[in-house]
Amino acid sequence: MPVAYLTTKGLKVALTSERLHVTVPTEREGAVPERRYIPLIDLEHVVVDSGISISTPAVVELLRKDIPLLFLSQGRFPAGVAVPINHSTTVLGCQLDACRDGAFRLQQAKKLVCAKINNQKRVLQRLAANRQESSLAGPWLNAMENQASAAQSLDSLRGLEGAAAGRYFEVLGMYFPGEFPFERRSRRPPHNPANSLLSFVYTLINAEIAMHLRAAGVEPGWGFYHEPEDRRPSLALDLLEPFRAPVADALVLDLLNHNRFVAEDFDYKDGGCLLRRESRRKVFSAYELRMEREFLHEQQGHRTTLRTVLKDHVQQCKRAFLERVDLEPFIMN
Repeated sequence: MPVAYLTTKGLKVALTSERLHVTVPTEREGAVPERRYIPLIDLEHVVVDSGISISTPAVVELLRKDIPLLFLSQGRFPAGVAVPINHSTTVLGCQLDACRDGAFRLQQAKKLVCAKINNQKRVLQRLAANRQESSLAGPWLNAMENQASAAQSLDSLRGLEGAAAGRYFEVLGMYFPGEFPFERRSRRPPHNPANSLLSFVYTLINAEIAMHLRAAGVEPGWGFYHEPEDRRPSLALDLLEPFRAPVADALVLDLLNHNRFVAEDFDYKDGGCLLRRESRRKVFSAYELRMEREFLHEQQGHRTTLRTVLKDHVQQCKRAFLERVDLEPFIMN
């Protein structure tokens, strides 16, 4: 259990020796609460949803063992993270220097965008192959990837990435089920369940990346592709780009096409559509299975998991800052 998801409302979490002691609430009056124990040695990080009570000794011991925590909320997701104190002053200095180097920044941004477009193309190719169809956008996305690799500025790169995303989502929409159609990508707020799930999973992955960056002593706010801005984890958003299609988009399609969600899993409020709090657990479960499922990574030549690849990506980014070497973003098989 590399990740503990503490999401059931009313859970109480304490520390007992080297284990998290989890007390599960009961609905029947007078019933004995269920108790579970999670060894700290098995954990890489912990996700704590709103409505959970976790003791200070438990939080302190998790941080002492370099196990970060991600805190969620309903209105503002995520609410924040808790990580061990950062002693990596040297890394931060190198990061700021690298992110202010225009040529180096553009080079890394192009690698990230090209990987994103390539992975979009591969997702569409796999979806088409499952239906024994030819891929509709493959040649066009190839052309966009070639143009992105030759972009002379971040502005032109963003234009190419936006054009590729528009065409990609146009074709991707054909693979959503009739009960949950996807007409176009909408955010802030998402206007239907398909967009709501996409936004939720993007945010979940982005929050995990930001947490791993902080744990590695890297500042999530200074990146290559996304401009730095207060309250924006620009570097986490950069590193998210290659993972959007093969992790988030593929996961949402799988969940909806296998009838894991119904209309009652979503609430409509203030012109938007949001995933209900109690329905998050279905996403967490499916997300964790996908992140921990082993596969043969042709780029690396051995079996691994998406979570390992993601964490390696964070460490690679740290090395890029320290040694000014190029990123090698995740490329889907």
